[in-house]
Amino acid sequence: ALLRHFSLAQLKIFYYSRSLEPALNQLRTEGPIGFVPTMGALHEGHLALVQAAKDAGCLPIVSIFVNPRQFNNPEDLRLYPRTAAEDLALLAAAGCRAVFLPEPAEVYPSGANIPETHLGELENRFEGSFRPGHFRGVSEVLYRLFSLVKPDFAFFGEKDFQQCAVVETLVKAHFNNISLQRVPTLREESGLAMSSRNRRLSASGREKAAAIFQALQQAANGRQQGLAPNDAIVEASRWLELAGIETEYFALADPLHLEKLNAWPQGNAVLLFAGYLEGVRLIDNLRC
Repeated sequence: ALLRHFSLAQLKIFYYSRSLEPALNQLRTEGPIGFVPTMGALHEGHLALVQAAKDAGCLPIVSIFVNPRQFNNPEDLRLYPRTAAEDLALLAAAGCRAVFLPEPAEVYPSGANIPETHLGELENRFEGSFRPGHFRGVSEVLYRLFSLVKPDFAFFGEKDFQQCAVVETLVKAHFNNISLQRVPTLREESGLAMSSRNRRLSASGREKAAAIFQALQQAANGRQQGLAPNDAIVEASRWLELAGIETEYFALADPLHLEKLNAWPQGNAVLLFAGYLEGVRLIDNLRC
């Protein structure tokens, strides 16, 4: 009844692409489509993407689909929060125009042709190294969603920095008509990057997790202090140790290809972090 109520309001909900397509064709008469793909468990960071679409003059369309192909850990997939009713209420209030809420068989029908996207070393570095097959799953689901929604613009948060690079590769290979828009990471007052996974942390865990951003900031400051990147990262890692955060990787990289850097470059770089707190895997990054 709750879902039916929302579908009768400004927000339209679609479970099947066959009904989504004519609705989107109608919406295109009003303006360009701005697409925000999500896995649900929405927070202010997702809503910032919806707002970015509106600010760009687009009609915001959101998908909610927990993609099984991008989870290399079955337990992580099982525990991923699913909060459809709350998500729809947030999207209705945010001015979203339509939500695509498909089942796996709708996204991956039998015989669906998904061409391979050659990701090169992006597939093996950092996230790719610790989550084998993850970016192949990301590129497959986005190929299908882009093919079904046919957006003019697509909006992604920079918290998933490496994913943004993967999406750029996918768009260049298959969807030159889509304009990819990166939106800066939205943070809680403590500096913790907003994430659907944060709700799995205890109250004290959320406080401790703020050490991730503090460590990134301190490592970035090492550039001005004349420290080599590795030395700056070692110094900054003390914040993580004090908070009981287990580091998976903490490194400086080239922002285009995510090649690890051992010296500060002339131009821009990005600090990348992944680690565990209370059994929850958290990632963050900081341009520097």
